[in-house]
Amino acid sequence: MTIIIEYNRSRGDGEMSIAVICSVTWLVISVFAIVPKRFTLVDMVFIYFVSTILSCTIFTILDINLQWVPASRETEKALALNIGRFIEIPLILIMAADILNSRLRTPNRWGIALVICLFLTINDWIYLSLDIVEYRKWNYIYAFIDYGLFIVIIAWIARWFVLLHRGGMEKV
Repeated sequence: MTIIIEYNRSRGDGEMSIAVICSVTWLVISVFAIVPKRFTLVDMVFIYFVSTILSCTIFTILDINLQWVPASRETEKALALNIGRFIEIPLILIMAADILNSRLRTPNRWGIALVICLFLTINDWIYLSLDIVEYRKWNYIYAFIDYGLFIVIIAWIARWFVLLHRGGMEKV
């Protein structure tokens, strides 16, 4: 990965950023297709839209209003960022919500959720390395905590929707 990132910086164009982000997105889509899911199609569509709305809203507030995370204005890098924000991150959040709402043992569920948080943190580092986004004072611990909270919130919303969809909120 370091070779690709250094190659991109030496060339100075955004074509490599699209290639790297599309490769990671392809990997996420492949894993999403392989992993068994207990959510119905309606549940997954709802969670997809909720996670997309939440992630894009938070990113837009930080990007445009507060200017904490200035995104790249180059076309290729902006397209790579949109691929990540609209495809990659929501699919990962759907998988995480499905795992946290599964019948696995509690340590296994949270262990897999921590691995997903780690993957999302590495994904942020890739965005940063490819100059797609420019975090001011980026810290991997804060990114890890941010994605962890995001996963827990999406899992709670998914649990609420699934229970509501199956006949109401009952004591679980």
